[in-house]
Amino acid sequence: MPQAHIHFDVINGAGLVTLDRAKALNALTVEMVTDLRQVLLGWRDDPAISHVVIASSAPRAFCAGGDIRQARETIIAKGFDEADGFFRGEYLVNLAIAEFGKPIIALCDGVVMGGGAGLAEHCTHIIMSETTRFAMPETSIGLFPDVGASLFLGRCPLPVARLLGMTGYIIHGADCMMLGLATSMVASEQMVGLKQSLLNCTASEIDQVIVDFKMDPGVPALNHHMPVINRIFGGDVTPEQMQERAEDMALMRPNDKLVSHVVTAFATRCPVSIKLFWRLLQMSDGITDIGAALTLDYHLAMSMIRRGDYIEGVRAVLVDRDNAPKWSPNRLVLVDKALLDALFDENGLPPLC
Repeated sequence: MPQAHIHFDVINGAGLVTLDRAKALNALTVEMVTDLRQVLLGWRDDPAISHVVIASSAPRAFCAGGDIRQARETIIAKGFDEADGFFRGEYLVNLAIAEFGKPIIALCDGVVMGGGAGLAEHCTHIIMSETTRFAMPETSIGLFPDVGASLFLGRCPLPVARLLGMTGYIIHGADCMMLGLATSMVASEQMVGLKQSLLNCTASEIDQVIVDFKMDPGVPALNHHMPVINRIFGGDVTPEQMQERAEDMALMRPNDKLVSHVVTAFATRCPVSIKLFWRLLQMSDGITDIGAALTLDYHLAMSMIRRGDYIEGVRAVLVDRDNAPKWSPNRLVLVDKALLDALFDENGLPPLC
């Protein structure tokens, strides 16, 4: 039998979810999300379960996201319906976490990206460390920041949300604390002890247990970059104007790594993905319900995976690894309003649940 990549235990009335696919940085398969949702629904209705801890079996990564390579292979071999099922399963897990009704604590050591951020950000307690590397990198593969990112990135200052969602910029634990993407920071070497203490406490003791372990996050690195971020991404501007601002700033600040990242991202990432997330953030103030956010993500994902950009993006980044995707359209200016309107058209699409 194949090795299970996710484990479930009940210890002293606490549920423990262990992500155990270390070689793949705990990338979520359809089997993993299906099992996780089933167990969470059972624990939700079980009065003997007081709270849940989600952790990784290895400190290198909490979860690097959904297994998008598996989804691509499914599309090529079996068509789109089964791939739709993968995204539906992932979003239903996010919904089950958000609506669990009991404390869920995510221990986010190491990589927390894409679908991993979806697991963490809908928990009641999001614990990060000095090793945390948080990002939403989906524009590099012709997808978009999904899993409810319109809500959790939408709560960030708009220029920062644009930076993170449109360019996949990586931030760290202290940045996440500043942005409300983490509730506490704990030293990486203390995570195992924290997990054990959380499994030995009652729900009413969770906050105090975390206080006993938490560390000073220090000064967020983003603080230093905020003038540049605001200059590029601030105001009522289009992605094309943001790209022009970044290119102009690169001439003045040739050694600025953030500016260089943004210039490269706008030049190399999927133009449709970048503009889709820009539009999604424009709508975010009106998306206050997690069910509505994930339903929209589901419909957008169904549309996006049917575009050639998704197959091509995953090929370039994860299969052939040439990092030279051929996008269509291949420039931001060619992604017009009609194309975006068609992607956001939900008429006739199935509900998430």
